[in-house]
Amino acid sequence: MAETLLEQTRGLHEDMEHFERVICKDLKQETKSHKDKLFQSHRVRKRLDQIQESARKLIKIYEDEDKARKEEIEALGGEDKVFSKFYDRLKEIREYHRKFPNHELTEAEDDTPLLKEEPHVEFTGEEGLGRYLDLHDLYLRFLNLTRQQQAGKGAGKKGKGGGAGADDDGAITRVDADGAEVAEGAGGGAQEKAFEYYEYLTSFSDFSGVPRAQQMSKGFSEYLEALLGYLTGFYERTQPLAQLGRTLKKVEEDFAPRWEAGQVAGWEDRGVPAAPSASGLELEAFSSAEELEILGADRLKEALTQLGLKCGGTTKDRAARLWLTRDTPLEKLDRKHFAKGVVPPCVAADPAAAAKATAQARAVALLEVKVRKMAELLVNVIADTKGKVEKKQAQTYEEMQAELAEAEAEVAAPDDEEEDDFVYNPLKLPLGWDGKPIPYWLYKLHGLNQEFKCEICGNQSYWGRRAYEKHFKEYKHQQGMRSLGIPNNKMFYEVTKIEDALQLWKSIQDKAKGDFKPDDEEFEDAAGNVYSKKTYEDLRRQGLI
Repeated sequence: MAETLLEQTRGLHEDMEHFERVICKDLKQETKSHKDKLFQSHRVRKRLDQIQESARKLIKIYEDEDKARKEEIEALGGEDKVFSKFYDRLKEIREYHRKFPNHELTEAEDDTPLLKEEPHVEFTGEEGLGRYLDLHDLYLRFLNLTRQQQAGKGAGKKGKGGGAGADDDGAITRVDADGAEVAEGAGGGAQEKAFEYYEYLTSFSDFSGVPRAQQMSKGFSEYLEALLGYLTGFYERTQPLAQLGRTLKKVEEDFAPRWEAGQVAGWEDRGVPAAPSASGLELEAFSSAEELEILGADRLKEALTQLGLKCGGTTKDRAARLWLTRDTPLEKLDRKHFAKGVVPPCVAADPAAAAKATAQARAVALLEVKVRKMAELLVNVIADTKGKVEKKQAQTYEEMQAELAEAEAEVAAPDDEEEDDFVYNPLKLPLGWDGKPIPYWLYKLHGLNQEFKCEICGNQSYWGRRAYEKHFKEYKHQQGMRSLGIPNNKMFYEVTKIEDALQLWKSIQDKAKGDFKPDDEEFEDAAGNVYSKKTYEDLRRQGLI
């Protein structure tokens, strides 16, 4: 039987309802471990994707751009040749069932395979099924990128005034004014030890200390794209039901007006910093570049930095570069003298060049904002990862081996749990905290074999005296008493019959109305003898009782 558009429409609606039922059944399943919860979320995500795919097909059918659906409906309801079309359709159906006689159309689908499906989700050993981040490769990439930037600054020049260079092992060294080499870390500052992985985890989303020259480089943009790609991929693997696409789209929408207003942190100049106008030195007071060398390397570096010029090299090189600005305006100075990341005045004056620099800066700034947003979403995972790194750094070799063996045991644990799923319980005893039946002697001790029924609670059964006494204060019994119009107080304790409760309430109301006669009041003496009030008072006055 060839599928018509109407049959396809019915089938797609049926598939969507089926997937919805499967999602409900899956979410009702109890998950015992982090792995089970993760697999359940991925199964639900897959069913939601299938529902969306069916919905897209239905929308296309209902839009009916080729008018095929309209023609099919008209063919079913047309007045001409109604019987011939009916018998043609009947013939088609009979032919289908003749070819497939054993096809049971009403057979219920078995959802068990869908509920037991284990989606393929890749995690590295460091990630631990989504509990931790694995940023080692990106850490090394950032470290090499920073070293290359610093090596480019130094250009291997070392002199008496101070400079920077690269050692044979790749570490960056800085030479101070006294000629001593000081190790310098990935952040650009002097450190006694290398930039560690733990520090990277703490500050990988903080770009405030990254120089503008490094931010505008191609390598840094590629690093940001790789970092954002890893964080988004990790988040989608660990939180498959989260709407990450919507979150990042909202980040882009909020970023646009802030960028135009110059409110993005670190990018207030929108990638085109204002051209420096003065170095803070009166160059007219000097007659040559050699006299400028008297100021020293640090003062020359400060003046060059204020002008946005390169500040590397020896003291002589710095003095010569600064001397150029004495008679040559910055707008006419060659671009090669300006530091990386600084837009020369000649470029800033060119609208096309300025627009290109702004576009490049905007792309980098947007990547930084997205990385910061992902760090906010993964703040708990980052904290757990830092804790793991600290623990790993303090572990001995034997402790690492023991932890590895424990992890391997956890992988094999689910097989044992599946074997223990069936619990032999012929007496239908209650289950304890460990999921196994409690001992029979304890069952008898607490009287759990005694059944107490409460008509007020809708003939609810309570097993054991403790549960029975406790239920009088529970909501269900209170609601039943409220329905009868009776207050639930101590006078109705252990009253479970509706008739008894009503009679007791009526007698209490009668006493409250004054139908109670004082003469009917009875008194009891110490020996247990009961007298009327008058007789009791007479005997008491005579001292007989």
